[in-house]
Amino acid sequence: MHFIFFLIYCNVFPFTRQYIPGGYMKEYRLCGVQVETGKSPRANVEKVLRLTREAASFKPDFVVYPEMFETVAKPEEAVRHTHKVPSDFTEEIAACARECSTNIIAGSIFEKDGDCVYNTAVVFDRSGQIIGRYRKMHLFDAFGYGESKGIARGEEPLVCELDGLRFGVAICYDIRFPEIFRYYALKGVRVVFVPAAFFQPNHDHWVLNVRSRALDNTIYVMTCNQTGSRFVGRSMVTNPWGIPIASMGLEEGFFRTDVDLSLIEHIREKLPFLENRRFDVCRKQNE
Repeated sequence: MHFIFFLIYCNVFPFTRQYIPGGYMKEYRLCGVQVETGKSPRANVEKVLRLTREAASFKPDFVVYPEMFETVAKPEEAVRHTHKVPSDFTEEIAACARECSTNIIAGSIFEKDGDCVYNTAVVFDRSGQIIGRYRKMHLFDAFGYGESKGIARGEEPLVCELDGLRFGVAICYDIRFPEIFRYYALKGVRVVFVPAAFFQPNHDHWVLNVRSRALDNTIYVMTCNQTGSRFVGRSMVTNPWGIPIASMGLEEGFFRTDVDLSLIEHIREKLPFLENRRFDVCRKQNE
């Protein structure tokens, strides 16, 4: 039965290399790093950079780190672990991007800007240049945890384009909020990268939300999660049909997969979510 479904799926949604809107033809190789962040920030950073160099042998176009990959700190203590952007710390990641000739979404760090501390993902291109940063918009004030006790809210999404790929960034708790993913889809984003430190025992919520955000908007969603005793692991890439095409369990390491953006157009021809939505109804309800 599964084999029959696979044949039908491939016939309806063929993985063919062809020009996509914007005139750029490419499959993208994505690599995600999954780690358990320990007590030593220095050791944590060295582990992530080592895994990046190991992954570089597969020539990824993008490497993504988890949320708080340097250190997991209580919100009220985050100020003790902050960095400016740019800084000597971000330059270390930039040097790795240059060495490995890959774009890096540096999962998140605690960014100091004036009197505020942000939970920030920093985007580096292959030359190590910082081309964008996303400050987490939806803070985890749930299940008795108060991220806003020490972290300031970001104010806007981030849309970037590298190597012809238009992408967005979200962080962890953002995955529970469909609006930001719909915003990205309407801005022409093809992949949303989601660094995370999603707490145990909510692995069912994690998988359901990741798959739903991809299917809701017929886009790819790539997540890179913390693992270990506190976090759910299960980093994955989900295709526009809502089907995981690569995933990890609870182990540390990295995973990789190739994505073909033409699949988005094939699926939208069959399932035109964005064209069929009734935004006028939503607008009336908000008036």
